[in-house]
Amino acid sequence: MTQTIVNLTLPIVTDKIDDILAAYPLYEYRQVFAVPELRQKLTAYVLARLPVVYVTMDSGAASDMAVTGHCYSSDQHDQIKQLIHQGIDALLGRPEIWQRRTTTELVEAEPIPSSWFG
Repeated sequence: MTQTIVNLTLPIVTDKIDDILAAYPLYEYRQVFAVPELRQKLTAYVLARLPVVYVTMDSGAASDMAVTGHCYSSDQHDQIKQLIHQGIDALLGRPEIWQRRTTTELVEAEPIPSSWFG
């Protein structure tokens, strides 16, 4: 049989992104990251900052393989979650503008007075 290289990191990251966005208190975050391009950018942001784990296996076994998170330690799983939150903030622009609330409303930061007008 032919051998196939399988990326074990990608399914773990995409599952964690799905879990985190489902639990996010602001529904708008889920709407924004429902756009495939932004979801891919978030996935790429996280993958670029992680050691990616690959294995080789038979082609038939690769398609039947269940996602396993055993290739990372619990500390690394926590790091993946932290990177997802950082990626969300980075991709949405200036994270200081949006404050996370437990309600479903968005609150803008207070306007800062300008020194231009004396």
